[in-house]
Amino acid sequence: METAVGISIDFDAATQSLSALNAAAYRLVGTAACKIDKRGAHYVCRLTPAGQLDGDSLRYRFLELVTDENVRENLSAKTEPVRNLILSLAFGSLAAPSSQ
Repeated sequence: METAVGISIDFDAATQSLSALNAAAYRLVGTAACKIDKRGAHYVCRLTPAGQLDGDSLRYRFLELVTDENVRENLSAKTEPVRNLILSLAFGSLAAPSSQ
């Protein structure tokens, strides 16, 4: 939905994380302002362009960024056990007593 001051994009809170929306909004800094409100079971993101970006381009860019942040969250969750193992192996040796 496009308004006089910008664009509103609606997301289902059951399937969309607030952290991904916040990260995408942050990545738009300088291009647009974003206000995120929770209304019932939905997040409503109101985007206000800061420059020459038209409404459709801004909507597309924001959805692109939200998708990217969702992929990042999913990859992070899937690779967490391996990351933790690598960190424990790397730093576990530091905790071992030295034989001097």
